[in-house]
Amino acid sequence: MKKNSTTMEYQKAIEYIFQMIKEGRLIVGSKIPSERDIAETLGIGRNSTREAISILRGMGLIESMHGSGNYISKDTGRSILSIVSVMLALGSISMMDIVEFRRVMARAIIDLIFLHGLSEEDREYIEKIVNEMETHSKDDLVELDQKFHVALIHATQNPLFITVMEAITEVYHESMQKVIRESDEETLSGLRMLHGKIYRSIVEKNKDACMKYIEEHYDLVENKLFGALP
Repeated sequence: MKKNSTTMEYQKAIEYIFQMIKEGRLIVGSKIPSERDIAETLGIGRNSTREAISILRGMGLIESMHGSGNYISKDTGRSILSIVSVMLALGSISMMDIVEFRRVMARAIIDLIFLHGLSEEDREYIEKIVNEMETHSKDDLVELDQKFHVALIHATQNPLFITVMEAITEVYHESMQKVIRESDEETLSGLRMLHGKIYRSIVEKNKDACMKYIEEHYDLVENKLFGALP
């Protein structure tokens, strides 16, 4: 019975902090109330408050500054990364789930880019990445691939897409290392070519072609990771 009571207490503290965020009383970078203040406000033990803060810190929602207190993290996407990484480690989700999610979201990213258009700054940056892919080695290609897809994510101009997809891309990064490391030069050439085609179809405003190249890109990745799929 004591255990259930304690569980309820730390959940109260978590819900209290979430409510303050929803109401706008806490924003990114805000200092949260002290453990003592939260405990007194909710009528719970300080140990329960401390446990709640520890859980939120582990999720990446709170960061602690020695001698100063606890603050709402400026890198809230880190909490999504932590959750997805733990789910992957526990087997709640698989890398196949991650790849499928990325494929679907890649289409949505292209939809948003075609809706808003590509800024000149984004265009120049992505073109630079594509050009570097043509000349750089296999070792560099992993980082360039990640930069390319993160650049597309930022081009959506949608903060939620950016936060969620940057976290997913980080989890996905290790798999792309495997794909590129185990690919022969012909496959790598095809991968480089597809990135160029995706970029050029965006510039040429050819959405159908862009979606086609996105599908081909993920077909290639899935085939290297999981073998030929039915």
